[in-house]
Amino acid sequence: MGKLLLSQGQVSILFSAVIVFLFTLALFLSGFVLQQRYVHSLHLAIKPRLPKPLPAQAPLQPPTLDAKWARGMGERLEVDESVQQRMDAASIDWSRLGYVQVVKDHSELCSAIMLLADLQAKRSPAKRVLMFPTAWVKETSEEDWNAQMTTTKRLLRTAARRHGAKLVPIEPTEAGADESLASSYSIAAMYSLTSYERLIYLDGPGVVLDASALDSLLAFSPSTPMNAFPATPERKELSTSLLLITPSHERYRQLKERRLSQRSTDLELLRQTFDTPASLIAESTLAMGNVVYESQGLREASDDFNVTAFHERTTFVRLRERDMAGPEYDVPYTEWARLRPQNAQAREAWESMYETFRQRRMEVCGLDLEYWVGPGGV
Repeated sequence: MGKLLLSQGQVSILFSAVIVFLFTLALFLSGFVLQQRYVHSLHLAIKPRLPKPLPAQAPLQPPTLDAKWARGMGERLEVDESVQQRMDAASIDWSRLGYVQVVKDHSELCSAIMLLADLQAKRSPAKRVLMFPTAWVKETSEEDWNAQMTTTKRLLRTAARRHGAKLVPIEPTEAGADESLASSYSIAAMYSLTSYERLIYLDGPGVVLDASALDSLLAFSPSTPMNAFPATPERKELSTSLLLITPSHERYRQLKERRLSQRSTDLELLRQTFDTPASLIAESTLAMGNVVYESQGLREASDDFNVTAFHERTTFVRLRERDMAGPEYDVPYTEWARLRPQNAQAREAWESMYETFRQRRMEVCGLDLEYWVGPGGV
């Protein structure tokens, strides 16, 4: 009888052990599945996103073209991705494609880094380049110390370490020019980056909502000296809102010589050098949605403006108003309320762009908005 009881006890212990084992195994397997899902999600999050091929080079016919340029609300059409196109996308050499920001003044640095940080956050696989005056990284004595330069050097480190930007110091266009003046430098310097096949320059300050259209332009556009966003619907002049260029030593020399021979702004220099409409981005890019959108256009939005569609179809919003300080300034509420769009949905989009800029400025640069000085120093 004792042996029987002992045997029953052993069975009971064995049964309990099996139950514990099964529960432990189930717990392990569930944890393993959750871990694999997490790892898969992490891979998707950090994996560079391949761009869609560009729309077919078939120009849109007026009046559709003029209407879409004017409203900036072109629908993003579906693109047929064939097997060959996917093969082409997989073979793209992203080490030869990049985004470049050319900073000429301390006040421009944070906005430039914010754009590069946006591109990083949107998982663009292209390289990121930041060009800035060499004087900013020269050794200085304690007597030359100032808070502005300290902030600038901190931001340069942030650009390189946190956002993977390649730092490229540049010299003034003219030898011996005042290194402290923004006018001593030119965005023509980006043509000196000949290790890149194509580069995109975005004219900030602004917010990148979706980098896919920009990546498509980089990956699939032909390599030409200049592809610029047009300044007007008539496509008679280029703007600096978005420039897609192919760097070359010859073109850099040409631009530098022209800049030295006659004083001009960057916009004037580019308009004098590149003929339109040949140097403008193809009209078919309208099928990609709002590649570039000026924030002041929201103040003239039509009654059928849709804020959801705007966010879904817009790539880059350039924050500039004709009669308001830049987004880096803390504008008084009365001025803000006077200038914001009357249309409710356009106002929502407009305010969200400026609020996004304010938040990103703090997140990326650790800077609050600048103190605003109104007309007359008030």
